[in-house]
Amino acid sequence: MKNKAILLLSISILLFTSCKKFLSVDPPYAQDAENYFQTPEDYERALTGAYDMLQGSFVSFWIGEIASDNAIAGGESVNDSQGLHQIDNMTHGGVNNELRNIMRWNYTGITRVNYIMENKDNIDFPGKEHMLAEAKFLRAYYYFELVKFFGDVPLIIDKRIGIEEARQFPRTPKAEVYAQIEQDLTSAASVLNPVASQKGRATKGAAQALLGK
Repeated sequence: MKNKAILLLSISILLFTSCKKFLSVDPPYAQDAENYFQTPEDYERALTGAYDMLQGSFVSFWIGEIASDNAIAGGESVNDSQGLHQIDNMTHGGVNNELRNIMRWNYTGITRVNYIMENKDNIDFPGKEHMLAEAKFLRAYYYFELVKFFGDVPLIIDKRIGIEEARQFPRTPKAEVYAQIEQDLTSAASVLNPVASQKGRATKGAAQALLGK
């Protein structure tokens, strides 16, 4: 019995010692928002994240078609996709889930671009100027979608803001938003290639076409 007690005590001491030693080891590959951009691959992944929000573009087309005479909201009943039925009947107000999605998707894309631009000077690497031009095109596109639907919207450039600041950020006159869109597209078009290196990436023609709108 005495031997068992000694054995259990030894195991307990060993476990506590090993746990303490394990927990004191700093993770060797830790990254956070403040030290993320260290390699060209980090910038490429961040740009992919900014491109990712383009998948929400279908919401804009969807709502535009339903608001016109080209399509109806459909569904099983008026309670199915209620926000779309409100838009179809032109009874939507300031609170509408579908319109909120447009705001959410596009501002998420803008935030991801601003994150890149905020850290654009961390390192230099070949192709950086082209990557930043793609980011500017994306920001211009996201703002174009926002101003098209909402007119005056908050204009946030090259910085991230906190939740509380976002709630109080004032709307910017749409003329100023369009001026920023034009600036981003003009800058992007001067750098982007006529043919994309990968399907789906921004090109000079895409920037010029959006600028023409």
